[in-house]
Amino acid sequence: MQPVVLTTERLTLDLLIDADVDVMTSYCQDTALKDAVPIPWPYGREHADGFINVLAPQWWEDGTEFTWAIRRTGDPLLLGVVGFNVESTAIGYWLGAPHRGNGFMPEAVAEAVSWLHSVGHTELHWEAVVGNVASARVAQKVGFDYTSTAPALGRFRDDTRPLCWHAHRAADNGELSEPTDAVLPWPI
Repeated sequence: MQPVVLTTERLTLDLLIDADVDVMTSYCQDTALKDAVPIPWPYGREHADGFINVLAPQWWEDGTEFTWAIRRTGDPLLLGVVGFNVESTAIGYWLGAPHRGNGFMPEAVAEAVSWLHSVGHTELHWEAVVGNVASARVAQKVGFDYTSTAPALGRFRDDTRPLCWHAHRAADNGELSEPTDAVLPWPI
């Protein structure tokens, strides 16, 4: 699949590029990311280089995962990443520490969700390690319904499946029945 560029009022979601390697490496030194995102640890430049220059382009080409760099429109600086895994239908995201608290992530995720729904991905899932309140607030703001606390869908770096909050979002097209999981109050 050809990569897709998305835009919002303030943001551009586009391809990760080689110029992002050092910035991503810097952001991924943050222990908040280490504890919340299944990234290698310690995180080295080679991890960012492989993710940006090998994995993300291959996933787009295969149509198995869509990964976007988040940038302010007109500014090449990488702020964070939004990704969607086609097989698990799970969306995930992270933002570099200097850019948190500005409403960038809900804006970026809402745009990605809108595009995913428009191309037929009508059932989306989200998960975050229990306690990742920032990620849960983003999911809640963009219309995900909390469904359970259960082990992670995939394995983390230490081959464990930590306890995660899970949520679901169906397309707003009126054609879908109720979500398959019971909707519960958000645990935050």
